[in-house]
Amino acid sequence: MTVVGSARTWPLVTIVTPSLNQGRYLPAAIDSVLGQDYPRIEYLVVDGGSRDDTLDILASYGDRLTWVSEPDEGQTHAINKGFRQARGSILGWLNSDDTYAPGAIAKVVEAFESHPRIGLLYGNGSILDEAGDVVGGFDAIEPFSLWRLVHVLDYVLQPAAFFPRDAVLQVDLLDERLEFGFDWDLWIRLAARHDVFYLEEQLAFSRVYATTKTSTGGWRRIRELRRLASKHSGRFWTPGVQLYGLDTLGERLGGCGWSGSRRTVRFAQGWLMRRITARLPLHADGWLGPRGKLLVPRCWQRAEVVLEAHRLPPGKGLTVEITAEGRRLARTVAGRPGPFCMRLELPDGNRPFVELEVNSDFSFRVAPDRRRLSVRCVQVSAVSSAAEDNVTDSS
Repeated sequence: MTVVGSARTWPLVTIVTPSLNQGRYLPAAIDSVLGQDYPRIEYLVVDGGSRDDTLDILASYGDRLTWVSEPDEGQTHAINKGFRQARGSILGWLNSDDTYAPGAIAKVVEAFESHPRIGLLYGNGSILDEAGDVVGGFDAIEPFSLWRLVHVLDYVLQPAAFFPRDAVLQVDLLDERLEFGFDWDLWIRLAARHDVFYLEEQLAFSRVYATTKTSTGGWRRIRELRRLASKHSGRFWTPGVQLYGLDTLGERLGGCGWSGSRRTVRFAQGWLMRRITARLPLHADGWLGPRGKLLVPRCWQRAEVVLEAHRLPPGKGLTVEITAEGRRLARTVAGRPGPFCMRLELPDGNRPFVELEVNSDFSFRVAPDRRRLSVRCVQVSAVSSAAEDNVTDSS
C-alpha cells in the first residue's frame, strides 16, 4: 500500500452500503471493504428493514462495521442517510451486490492527496455475473469529457466513484426523486463545480443480472433519463437518450419470441446506433467533428482549450474558431500539425455550463466507422486568476 503522508494525516474514508433483502450478496460486499489495506475506513451499512438473513450477517461482523436496519424511502434515501452520518472526508457508496478490488481505497486516497481540487474521482472496473464470476470489463469507461457525460452516456462505473464529503454536501447529496439516474445526475452536478479525475486503476466490480433496477427499468427508466437530459443539457433527445432508448427497444422487441425478427431488430438497432455515434460532434478518443462541441462549467469564467491538428488543408493553415451563445470567443490559424492552445473568457449566464462550438474549416473522413474529423481535443481546463488574462484571437 502506498499512502501519502504519515499515519496521523491519513484521511478517514467513509463507505456506505444500502441494502434490502440482499443477504445472498452482502457478505462479499462487506468483505471487500473490510479486507482493504487502507488503515482508516468508516463502514456504514444502511438496511431498509430486510426480512432475509441480512441482520444475522451484519451482526456476525461485530464492531467492524456500523449498521442500522429500519424502513426507509428507497435506495437514494438510504445512501443519503449514510452520507449525513459519515465522518470521513472522502465518501463512496458500494451497493450490496458489488465489491471493491483489493487495494482500491489506498489508490483512491493517494490520488486525492496528489490532486486536492478533485470533486469526483472514478476508475476502472469489471462486470460480475449473478454467481460472482468476472464476465468482462466495464467497456463504457472513457477519459473524462463533460460534454459526453452530459449528452452521451454515463461512463462512470458507480462503485468505482469517490468524492469529498464537502463536495457532495455542497450539491445537496443525491436527488431522492430519481430512481435510475441518480448517480449520473450526481456526477454532472459535481462536475459543474469541481475538477473530475479519471484514475486508470481497477477499483471495483459491478454485478449485472436480470433483476437489477437497470435491467428491469424499461421505458420508465428512459423517461427518467429524458428528464435528466433536459435538466442538464436543455435537450430531451440527446444522443445519449437516443442510444439508451434504442438499446431498450432492442431488448423489448428481441424478447418477443420472433426468431426471424430478432435478426432484423439487431441489424436495425446496430445500424442506427453506429450512425448516431459516428455523427457525434465529440468522440470518446477526443476527436472533434468540423462543428465540434465541448462543455465547460460557467464558474470557471476563463478556459483554456488545447487542440491538436493532425491534417491541414492543402497549401494553407487550419482555421479554428470557438463560439458560445452567439459570440465568438477565440480564433486561431494552425500553420503546422501539432498542438495549439486557445484561451477564452466565458460569457455570463444563468445555466451552470457553457457549450463551446469548435468550428474548423477543414475535415476528413476515416475508416472503418466513417467519422468526419477535424482536430483532437487534448485538454480543457480552467484558467486561474494568476494566469495571463488575454484571450487567444489570431483573426
